[in-house]
Amino acid sequence: MAKVIVQIYGIRSVEDARMVIDAGGDHLGVSYGSIKRTPGQLDCAQARAIFDAIGNDAVKVGLTVAEDIDEISDNLNEALPDVLHLSGDIDAIEPDQIRVLRKRFPSLRIMQAIPVLAGVPLDEQRVMEYVKEYEPVSDFFLIDTKTPEAGDIGATGLTHDRSIDKAIIEATDVPCIIAGGLDEQNVAEAIAQTDPYGVDSFSFTNYSDERGDGLHCKDPQKVIAFVQAARDA
Repeated sequence: MAKVIVQIYGIRSVEDARMVIDAGGDHLGVSYGSIKRTPGQLDCAQARAIFDAIGNDAVKVGLTVAEDIDEISDNLNEALPDVLHLSGDIDAIEPDQIRVLRKRFPSLRIMQAIPVLAGVPLDEQRVMEYVKEYEPVSDFFLIDTKTPEAGDIGATGLTHDRSIDKAIIEATDVPCIIAGGLDEQNVAEAIAQTDPYGVDSFSFTNYSDERGDGLHCKDPQKVIAFVQAARDA
């Protein structure tokens, strides 16, 4: 079995980026943009400093929940990651618009978030439709939990039915990273159940106190434990 890559999200400082790399993180995720849209989001200059510091030591992932490709393009011109993670309303940016982004930024890879509703059977969700619709324009899928009331996808800390992840992974050749409430206690079981390309953590690798809201939000002990649990799976 190939090594499962580990993606750690919510990087807000160069120091946290270096710590996650030293702990063995493969993908480092940064939420950024010129217009503040989500808690913990950085501006473009902050993101660029982190991307520059990461260099080639890990895959640089930039998350946006923006829905306008010109706004997204402006942000990418300011700070260009290796992978753009589209985590806003999936219906707001159609595949043809993603093709425009890919043409504007030929080196950029696309990670499309696939929204999974917790507690809702697969046949009552649009999940598999989204997979077929977006796989021609996606280099990765990030399968994450979405709450019904939220416009964006993920950052909920909530788990969902891993059999849905397995169904997606078996239905597509696009490498799939699973997310949604993963921590060092459940990540090995999730890997065993789904055989993903990678696993993702945001909520449960943050500090659980007020530090989790700051620029140095990642807890080194939790990051190390999560990476080790994924490696040992």
